[in-house]
Amino acid sequence: MKRLLLVVLTSSWLVACSSVPEPTTHTTVAAAAINSQQQQLQQLNQWRLRGQMALFDLRQDDRHGLYIDWFYSAELLTMRFSHPLRGTIARLEQRDGYAELIDDDDNRYYGRNAQELLLKYFNIDLPVDMLNSVVMGKQLPTMAETKYQLQSTDTQQLALLSDFVMVAADQLWNAQLRQYQPVNGIYVPHSIDLTAQTWRLKLKVSEWKF
Repeated sequence: MKRLLLVVLTSSWLVACSSVPEPTTHTTVAAAAINSQQQQLQQLNQWRLRGQMALFDLRQDDRHGLYIDWFYSAELLTMRFSHPLRGTIARLEQRDGYAELIDDDDNRYYGRNAQELLLKYFNIDLPVDMLNSVVMGKQLPTMAETKYQLQSTDTQQLALLSDFVMVAADQLWNAQLRQYQPVNGIYVPHSIDLTAQTWRLKLKVSEWKF
């Protein structure tokens, strides 16, 4: 993974993630509860998150971590990968049909999209388009085996997407979305866990901005 492999994930974060109690999930919920949550998410035209990302190479039994600052809108996607001591490791920007990655030596790499550059530079094949929706808890038409966490508010009940399976980047991904918290009145996950045959991604969000 080039420079990314130099950033070793601390074991304390893995222990903390594994110690969080599992919420109660449901396979059958009212369609109105699903729609109420998804309609709120659809209103968000752009978002930004900061947090820690762990990547597990299941082929080599390696695990590595870094900090991420991730911005998304319909016109622009940016990701900044960093380490608290070494600073920025790489910056990635994607616009319509064009993407650029700049590493910490100011070398520039170009591609058609973010997924292509992550594969080229870090040797990570991640379905970035899917992730832009999944990290928010958005439900996509190709998801299967969906489960939900129920959340009651003063005015309605929401069904928060908690589990699903989905094919993306030629792999079958199993996902768990946990630790939903309200941000500006909208519930979004703060723990995302995606596992495929060759990769596992864990994202712990420390800050959401809409």
